[in-house]
Amino acid sequence: MSKDIDFGTDLWVMPVGDEGIPSFVVLGVQVKKGASYFRHPKKDEQGNVIGWWFGFDANHEASWTNGRIAHVVVLISNEGTMYWSKIESSQIDRSSRKPKILVYKDHVLEKTDEEEIYEFACSTYEKSAFNGVVWNGLKNIKNQDRIRLAMLAPRVIAPHVNKHIDNLKGHEALASLLYGNEYGLEWYWRAGSGSMADVAMQKGKRKDEAWASSDWCWKAAAAFYDYFDGQGGRLDELFSVAKSPEEQAASAVMQFAFDIDDNDWSAALQHIEAVMTYDLYPVDKAWLLVHESWAMFELGRKDEAISAGSNAVSLCLQNPDDITANGICGAAMRLLWQYDWIWGNVKSSGKQVDVAEVIQSSDNPIFWWLELGERSIAGNAVSNRWLHSIGEAEKTHSLRRRFISLILQTAFLGDRDAWKRYCCLQAENAYAQIEDDNEGRTDIVNVLEMFRRCSSKDDYRKVLWSAIQRASDSRIVEYAETVSLNESTHSTALNDLTLFQCIGDYLSADKADEVCLWCLTTMASVREYARKVSATFNIPIELLETLKACYRAANRDVQEKIEQWFLELPCVEESYASRAQNLTILFPESFWGDDNLAILLQRCDAGSLQQWYEYKQSSHDEESEAQWRVKVKSGQVDVIKSVDDAQKLSEDEIRRVSDCFSAYCAEAIASYEQSGVIAVHGVDHMLSAFLFCGYAHPELVDWDSFVKLMLSNAEALQDKRWPLKFLIHFSNELPDGIREELFSMLSCFVKSCEDKANIVYWLAYEAMALLCEDERQNIIDYLISNKRYNAVARIVQRFPAERYVQLMVTMLKMGPAGMCDTAAGALTKLELCNFGGVIVTETVEDIMANGTLAQKEWIAEAVIEFTEEIPARMRERLIALEDSIGSSMRKALKEKLDV
Repeated sequence: MSKDIDFGTDLWVMPVGDEGIPSFVVLGVQVKKGASYFRHPKKDEQGNVIGWWFGFDANHEASWTNGRIAHVVVLISNEGTMYWSKIESSQIDRSSRKPKILVYKDHVLEKTDEEEIYEFACSTYEKSAFNGVVWNGLKNIKNQDRIRLAMLAPRVIAPHVNKHIDNLKGHEALASLLYGNEYGLEWYWRAGSGSMADVAMQKGKRKDEAWASSDWCWKAAAAFYDYFDGQGGRLDELFSVAKSPEEQAASAVMQFAFDIDDNDWSAALQHIEAVMTYDLYPVDKAWLLVHESWAMFELGRKDEAISAGSNAVSLCLQNPDDITANGICGAAMRLLWQYDWIWGNVKSSGKQVDVAEVIQSSDNPIFWWLELGERSIAGNAVSNRWLHSIGEAEKTHSLRRRFISLILQTAFLGDRDAWKRYCCLQAENAYAQIEDDNEGRTDIVNVLEMFRRCSSKDDYRKVLWSAIQRASDSRIVEYAETVSLNESTHSTALNDLTLFQCIGDYLSADKADEVCLWCLTTMASVREYARKVSATFNIPIELLETLKACYRAANRDVQEKIEQWFLELPCVEESYASRAQNLTILFPESFWGDDNLAILLQRCDAGSLQQWYEYKQSSHDEESEAQWRVKVKSGQVDVIKSVDDAQKLSEDEIRRVSDCFSAYCAEAIASYEQSGVIAVHGVDHMLSAFLFCGYAHPELVDWDSFVKLMLSNAEALQDKRWPLKFLIHFSNELPDGIREELFSMLSCFVKSCEDKANIVYWLAYEAMALLCEDERQNIIDYLISNKRYNAVARIVQRFPAERYVQLMVTMLKMGPAGMCDTAAGALTKLELCNFGGVIVTETVEDIMANGTLAQKEWIAEAVIEFTEEIPARMRERLIALEDSIGSSMRKALKEKLDV
């Protein structure tokens, strides 16, 4: 945890109970591995080794035995056996130059040692008075502390839900709401009420009375009650009605929580700083300082963030008996720990702030986990009790309130990690509800925004891809176009780039221009951007990926600026070479003139680009053609990238490719049968080269190997999409005998994955329908009887007929998203073939105007593959459709319409 101060502690661990409940006790661990730590054995009288001496320096001894945290040492042998010992003053031998301790041979670390380790870890701790359940609420609270306690430690303020209270105080009501005890407050308001209608009226009346109270806490309780019910108007007024310094501090923290929920960190910082000038109680001052530090961290104000966090710690340590000070200090220490990891050693006013030092020297070293542990337990309640023991209707309502309560509590505390964790849980829950409810898709933009501000890149990307396919194109694009890369914070920076990497193909030209130009500017000032967002990701790589995603959608003048920027690079570093190549693949043929090529070849970017440029010229350069032949003969099948390449090969070269593929198949299958691990390396190049050769010379290749690979599990199921698509497009050209063999293979294939209703399954049936015309109707009948409608729609799109019109129209209304998408493609083909009359025409027009992105792209795909002239009645709609599909498909559709 410290780069300069060595405490000799390798790990800080927290023992947990059987159910995963944290103990809030920290244990230090020193770990040593290797034979060198077993060079000083101790033997008994018979010469048998009973243990090994472990020596350490005096500084470590003081750190391990004088601090509040117990320590153990673990020695790991080369065989992996772990021997451990407590580090206690009574066990240390000081007879040598350095202190040492004996680690016994029979003291092997095992599961059964948990209880002993737990007791040792707890031996240096004083039990907190606030652990456990508080039934009656904390008494004798100072006025200056009551609001902060209600907001940060509500469980010690809120009366128990089962206890009847005649005279509820404002801070108790506020604590009840924040702790999720709103029902106790409702019962209090219902006292003396009759029917349910009377209860509702009484509740509303009492809320109005609470808002009219002179007690700011009652006003806050009324405002929060409205907020939990989806009415947040009164919250905006809390800041203006606060009078005393403690009320102003609390209202600033509340406003901060709502500002960051809107991702407005500048406003959040302004509200905190507006109150900092008041004469505040020290712990309230620390409370505001930790929020100020958090906001400054997000906004890239490094030195100020460190200073504010350090001052918060200092003020809290001066008030060790205040449980809220303990929690605030813990949040501040976690922030400083993160700063130390991101920015290096944290220093303020010339003095290093070291997390380990604060923990070691504190009178109560568990303080900074105590309150955070309460949040973790509450989070477990969300994932366990609330998810599994209540009904569906109640679950949605209760979870919403529970998430709001947890998010607010962690925001009030200033605990960045816990706040992000509960925001993610809330987002995942909301996303799951949308996935289960097609009518809820209108909320997808709000869910995307939840994920953007708090989730990991992988989770955000997963949800984005789903949303792009499922939601209305206009809503997703409008959402993306409201995001400004100039306003990114530490938490959103990577997700902002991820957003444009996913949505870039659908952006308007103006937005794509803005993103591309921003990337070029940032490439020239990476250090400034890194400081602004405290980036923990590889900035150049992410910028290259963003440029690649948005290049096609940008206007030509911006594309030319990207190309010129690439030409002017002094060098493409080796680590970025592949991504730079991926970007240049998008460049038009005009870019590869002699002048540009000379610049690039002279630059010699790690050798790999030069080879790639030579291949780019291969169709025009006799010497490159010869080099291509040499590569083929040497077994580099990855240079066979098309059917045209395969047709240039001799019969011997075709057989050589087939032999390479057969050997690969045998090795992959044998490896899987032996280890159970799916082979993922090299299969794309090898398989595609084989299929190109098989199309060009079907009689010369070993189709048996292809069949064995397709029927085996040596290749991931999703990786079989490419060969299935190949069969769909080219199988008509294969000899009858091979078509029969492949049809038989696919019959076995679909039986092995009948339970997987995904695109691989549908592609297999589509290929079967193409391979055997006599079986086509039987295949469709079988799929319909088994409700495999997606596969039916794909086949209908390939082979349209009047008898399928009503089925496709019905499928479009049946619900599941994937089914509606494929039905859209089939209906388009029926419309192009003039089947179905007005009903199909109106349906397709409605999809083009109001359908999802996925449905519109299915329409575009059907039009692009159509070999006849496009009906005049569809042209106008298709031209309008161009603006709402991906740029690559947009280009193909435009070329089709221009013919």
